[in-house]
This record gives sequence, C-alpha cells and structure tokens, in this order.
Amino acid sequence: MIQIHFRGVDITDSISINDCYHDMYCEGRSDTMQIRFNDPQNQWDVWQPKVGDEISVSYGSIGTGKMFVDSTAAENGLYTIVAASIPPSAKEGKSKAWQKIFLTQIGKEIAGNHGLSFQSYGVMDVQYAYILQTNETDFSFFQRICTLEGCAFLIYDGTLVLYAQSYLEGIPPVKTITITSDGDYSFVDHSARLYGSCRIERGLYQGNFHVDNGGTRQYVPDMDIPITISSQAEADRYAKNLLRSVNKGMLYGYFYGRVMPEFAAASTANIENDRATSWNGHVFFTHIRNDYGKGRSKVFFRKPLDGY
Repeated sequence: MIQIHFRGVDITDSISINDCYHDMYCEGRSDTMQIRFNDPQNQWDVWQPKVGDEISVSYGSIGTGKMFVDSTAAENGLYTIVAASIPPSAKEGKSKAWQKIFLTQIGKEIAGNHGLSFQSYGVMDVQYAYILQTNETDFSFFQRICTLEGCAFLIYDGTLVLYAQSYLEGIPPVKTITITSDGDYSFVDHSARLYGSCRIERGLYQGNFHVDNGGTRQYVPDMDIPITISSQAEADRYAKNLLRSVNKGMLYGYFYGRVMPEFAAASTANIENDRATSWNGHVFFTHIRNDYGKGRSKVFFRKPLDGY
C-alpha cells in the first residue's frame, strides 16, 4: 500500500520498508517524513541521497506530497531518511526592507524564492507601508507577520498555503469522529489561563482589544518583539490577533485512530466521546502524525476560538 518515489522514480519494489512516519502541521513548522528501510546490501549508500533530493510517499489516496531530503543515517543494516516539505534554501537568513506591499504579495514572493507555488484562503489582504526583515529566514519573517494578522501558513506538495485562522476554523465540519470510551485520548482544559484583553503600544499608537471569554488578565507583548505600527487601525488589528495567538492553545487534546485519508492538518471535524461529552463538537486539527507502516494516526486538535 505504501509507494515511494525518489528523484522522480518509483522505487517501491526495490526496497523493504521498516517504518514510515508522516507529520502534518497546520502552522509553525514544515511537514516532516521519516522512513527507515532494511538495507543489508548497502544499496542506499550506493544511491547516495543528498540534502534537497526530492522524495515522496503515497499511502493509498493520501501521502506526503513532494518533500526534500533533510538528513540521512546508516546503521546496522538500516537506512533512515528524514525529509521536510520545505526546501533547504529556507534555512538561509536574509535582510530586506519591504515597502508598500500587500500580505499576499509577500507570500507569493517568498514562495517563489524557494521554488514553491502559492495559494491563500480567507485572507484580508492588507497593505504595509514598511516592514523590515533583519537577518531572518523568509519563513520565520513571514510567520511573524502572519501572527500579527491572525493568519498562518503550511507547506504541502510544493505549495505555500496562507490562510486566515478564523476562516478555516469556522468551516463547518462534514464528518463526526467517534472516540470510544476505551480509546487512547487526552483532553486538556487551560481556560483558567485565558487572557481577556491585549494592549500593544509602539511609538505613536496604542492598540487595544477585549473579548468576553471569562479571562481577566491583560496580555502585553514583550517590547523586544519587532513590531512596526503605522496606523491606529493597524495597532487595534494587531492587538486582536495577538490575543488570538496567545489564547488559541488553551483547549486542546489528541486521540488515536486509523489513518483517515479525508483529513489533514488545518481540517475541521466533530468529535464525540461518551466519557467527556463537554468536549463533543467542532475541533480544528493542528497536527496529524500518520504511521503508514501500522495504518494508525495520532491526531492533535484544539477548540476553535469565538469572538476573534
């Protein structure tokens, strides 16, 4: 059922797979894949995989998409390849002054710099007067901007996908997943730690945002965080989205199940569990670890936020 393509060639029949894991993330880091082969004849040492070589794994109707070799290891008749959805060029720090440019234009340029295509979903395409990138990788820089805009991005199969978090979280689930009472799951409630408001001040502007979530604490971002504010509207928008960022992980959990081809990171679903009915309902998948060797997944989720 597992198929491997390496440097554009189907090598499935030439190898014996020992383990294969695929981690999909909704934001903050690239997807990764780790595959281990039985290699008693030292075949992979002859093939000499190099950092940046393209590799992909298919598991029925799903898979890793195009990935890039990040590291390799040979040990005791086994060969391990670790690959990422992001190309090696993403590790290079850069400096640039961005002026009079829209959010999606930044995304498209960064994607193009690394040989990726670009898509966006539900994004409010704001324009910036001036943003400075100082010895940052393109993707850490872009992540910083996305946080201020309530957005996130993922990279899958050679495409940088930018999305508004509230937009994808708000997509009505089309499937319900039943978590059995004897299943392996965990639900964690840190709602007592919620912030009720955010205040941000830079130069002439002070932004404020409040949400009725029961939280009484105010979040004030560290002054060392590089944030440039050019208008009052921008200050208030950033306060809202920084509050979302600090609060979004307070209600979260995971469960195990079979590999589900219909779901990926940043998908939504309904969950049902007879032992913890207060958790039933709409969830947003933040990370899925597919064990293709065992046909089993560990699915991490969070409860969507309301009001922002």
